[in-house]
Amino acid sequence: MKQIKIDPESAKTAVAEAIFEFPGWKIVQLLNVSENIIFEAEKDSGERAVLRIHRPNYQTNASITSELQWMAFLTEQGIKTPEPIKTKTGKYIASTSNKLQATMIKWIDGESLQTLHENPSTTSKEIDDIYLRLGEQIAEIHNATDAFEIAKGFERHSWDTDGLLGEHPLWGRFWENPVLTRAETTFLLELKSLLKSRLNRYLEEGADFGLIHADVISENVLVANGKPTIIDYDDSGFGFRMYDLAVPLYRFYPSPTYKRLAPLLKRGYTKNRYLSEKSWESLNTFVLLRRLAILGWIVPRKPPEEIATKTRDNLRVIQALVKEIKQDY
Repeated sequence: MKQIKIDPESAKTAVAEAIFEFPGWKIVQLLNVSENIIFEAEKDSGERAVLRIHRPNYQTNASITSELQWMAFLTEQGIKTPEPIKTKTGKYIASTSNKLQATMIKWIDGESLQTLHENPSTTSKEIDDIYLRLGEQIAEIHNATDAFEIAKGFERHSWDTDGLLGEHPLWGRFWENPVLTRAETTFLLELKSLLKSRLNRYLEEGADFGLIHADVISENVLVANGKPTIIDYDDSGFGFRMYDLAVPLYRFYPSPTYKRLAPLLKRGYTKNRYLSEKSWESLNTFVLLRRLAILGWIVPRKPPEEIATKTRDNLRVIQALVKEIKQDY
């Protein structure tokens, strides 16, 4: 099947066509070029929105529609979420002549949590309060989602055992990262087998499993007046609820920041939702799983020198996590 390509020029062509599917809206500017290409839109009334040109060959129309149906449900439940805007024909996806997928969501005000982390004027207390509230919000999303009816045709990725550790993980065969030595590849394959057994056992013991955001990194959290809102559900799917709690923390391990923020995230989450203590004891395991996923994710997305640097950094953390996890079991 022919692979559809995307670049800023093809995205501009797509957005010029797609905007006519959303009456009353006009494009203001290009906001961001990453895996999706993002434009700001507005109405004469001043209402703002984001028009996304989705990365091609990643999600089907059915899976994008499913993502937006879930987000619309969360909004209906009173959870602050980027609310989808339908086209004039009542669909979630606007068609374009170059086969790119375009969707629109309402604007969320705020500053990214990543920017706050990088700002030297941000205090530790401000960050601590945000992570406490972030735990509360993740729990609210999980609680609401338990009542979400999965309709026929609903389609999302699965961050299950196979999605993380199967022969074709969602973010790539991490043990085939070109920077790895033979010994490191062997180490990762043995680790993959061990973790797969543990995840399967965790499922058998009643792991909390369902729809998750799966990518609650600091860039995907907007903060306004100290309150976080999770955005960008592009990687959402079915998975372990503990994975949603490991992702916001994985970059900090093994620093003192990790030891400070992990209990705060837990305290916020348990204020609104129960997870067994055995599940919380697996936090480091899910941080490790995220690190392994990143080993695969970087290969098709980064230049060779960055792949090498990030792989070495990841491996150091992975080895430290393995040592700690062995002590925990």
